[in-house]
Amino acid sequence: MQLQGTIYIDSVFVLNLVMDLYLLTLLLKVLGKTATYTRIFAGSIVGAAGYCIVLCIPGISYMLKVLLGMIPIGILMIKITCGVKGKKELLRATGYLFLFSFLLGGFIIFLNGIIPFFAQNRDSLTVIAGLGFICFAILQKGITSYQKKLHHHFCTVYLKGNTGKIEITALIDTGNGLIEPVSGNPVAILEEGVWEKLTGCMKPEKFKVIPYYSLGKSGGMLEGYEIDSMIVKGKNGEKQFDKVVIAIFKGKVSGKGGYQMILPPELSI
Repeated sequence: MQLQGTIYIDSVFVLNLVMDLYLLTLLLKVLGKTATYTRIFAGSIVGAAGYCIVLCIPGISYMLKVLLGMIPIGILMIKITCGVKGKKELLRATGYLFLFSFLLGGFIIFLNGIIPFFAQNRDSLTVIAGLGFICFAILQKGITSYQKKLHHHFCTVYLKGNTGKIEITALIDTGNGLIEPVSGNPVAILEEGVWEKLTGCMKPEKFKVIPYYSLGKSGGMLEGYEIDSMIVKGKNGEKQFDKVVIAIFKGKVSGKGGYQMILPPELSI
């Protein structure tokens, strides 16, 4: 009897360790944080061990175990892995952790109910971990898609051209980390076809050389200039930015021509 109990606890620990790895990875993604593999693994071990300990406490209902055990353990997992600061951020992270837990558990129960193979192997560690991974992959893709939509939106930019004001469409890209190396100021990227209408801004003393790096390439240099001002208009109104550095992109910044400029978040509203 003791051997059976030991095997059961071992199985519960391993299963929870795997599931906690999924949960903490999703949590880091939704919070926009990073952590080393060591911290993720440490948080998962604490979560799995804590679950086993709480599960073995006699004379307490499951709901009470959740309230008195799982919530503190979840908070400890978050602290170890995510390093959140402040009560508000911790509360938000805890909410996400238990939401993902609920979705993972619900997904597994749902598939067990509709697919005979999963129902017949519902006690299999491999099957449960595999179902958890499928749900993890779906949630991860959904979070990525949502964050992409949330962080990539458009606005209107007004520039002073050679013959008057020019109106263009700009993409606000949180992944644009281009900076002018001397001043450290953020850089906007403008396609060459539009820049040709701003040749009056091409003053030698305003010329800039901006290094860039891209995936799969060693990097390169973009030519740019500092312009006197730029007006950005978005959903929250409009704002004028002075002494803006603009890099000139030789080609189209948008394959379909939907926008002509890429703005860093620092130059948006």
